[in-house]
Amino acid sequence: MSSSMNTELEESLGKIGLTKQEARTYLTLLELKESQTGKICENAHIERSNIYKVLSSLMNKGLVNYRIQNNVKVFSASPPESLSELFKEKQKRLEEERKQVERIVSNLKTKEPGKDSISNYKYYEGIPAIKSMWHEINKTLSNKTEEKIYGVRKGSYENLLGFYDEHHKIRLSKKAKAKILLADEDTKRAEQRRNSLTQVRFSELKNDAEWGVVNDYLYLQHITTKTPRAFLIKDPIFARTFEQVFDQAWNNAQTHL
Repeated sequence: MSSSMNTELEESLGKIGLTKQEARTYLTLLELKESQTGKICENAHIERSNIYKVLSSLMNKGLVNYRIQNNVKVFSASPPESLSELFKEKQKRLEEERKQVERIVSNLKTKEPGKDSISNYKYYEGIPAIKSMWHEINKTLSNKTEEKIYGVRKGSYENLLGFYDEHHKIRLSKKAKAKILLADEDTKRAEQRRNSLTQVRFSELKNDAEWGVVNDYLYLQHITTKTPRAFLIKDPIFARTFEQVFDQAWNNAQTHL
């Protein structure tokens, strides 16, 4: 068997739970049919001090067995079909872990939240973190929501465009309204966003940082620098103050270009 094929097989065996030494030992025994430890070490390039530990682990996994010949153990590999059983065991463990995670998430959701402070804010750094902020925003949406978004210059939101599409799908599914202030040249995006629940107007926006008000939350973010970052502030006073600023900008904005 070529070394490249061996390497590929070792990597595949690693995916179902074998260590590199276990994978080499099992493949070596498949080639040798049966062997004592000395030959296994030589062909699998494993130290003699480690071989019994490796063989013991493989036997526990049902991949190696042995017989006694002249008071010496002679080892052989179980048929390759035994790997299917090992994979099934891995699937079973993963399913149990998945259920355990679901139970943990369920328990955390049911915990009684502590009393909110007057102002509660969170800082997010990096695109994945900013996406998690939007997941939190999405949870607050309802048919009583009117989201107000003070946008950015065209091109400053491209890294989150696909994610924004998902956000607006969720918003529309919850019948939440929105007012979006876009840059003058962003007419294509306006046509994509406009619908019965979404109003769009235009203004001469040159800023790279976007902000908006959603219920009692104020968010601020920018994603054009090397380290994208955002703040999410839960504070009705801040939210109403910035909502007033938005309304003034909205009233001065153009409905069509």
